[in-house]
Amino acid sequence: MSAGDSPEIADPLADAPLGGFPVLPEIPSHGETAASGAAGGEAAAGLGPRAVAFAADLAGASLAVTLTLVAAAAATGRGPRLRGLPWAAAFGVGFSFFFVALPLMLFGRTVGMSLAGLSARPGGPGRRLTVGEAGRRWLGTALAAVAAGIPLLFTRRDPARPTPADRWSGRPLVKETEA
Repeated sequence: MSAGDSPEIADPLADAPLGGFPVLPEIPSHGETAASGAAGGEAAAGLGPRAVAFAADLAGASLAVTLTLVAAAAATGRGPRLRGLPWAAAFGVGFSFFFVALPLMLFGRTVGMSLAGLSARPGGPGRRLTVGEAGRRWLGTALAAVAAGIPLLFTRRDPARPTPADRWSGRPLVKETEA
């Protein structure tokens, strides 16, 4: 190799601290279901990585809401009162919606899903979810959490079987594959 030659760089971000960008699975045809799409090259997300993603997202939203309440208590000089707890709970639910729905619409995954190596199955023009899909995914996850995870027991034996959030949003979670 001479001084003027430069080697081709396959992935310019390969040496970045976070690594290169993940290679997303191919988009299944319109007639395929989540189970057939997962069997056709996509690895369906199991309950373990989903639990990690849920816990990370819950921790992030809880931390932000708690910091907001602590800042309000510090600014006013008094702690929260019992009659203010419903307002704090409503704020927490609303905040969690935006904490989950916005990243789904912008990136196709939440912070927790990114940590667990999951993303929403690509659909249409890309992996981003529409407003309705993101809202239905949040609602399905919230209802499963309120039901203490009982709806997820039906998907335990077969990872390709959609969870309520997968079914309602029409976009199941899949494992991301590295390049």
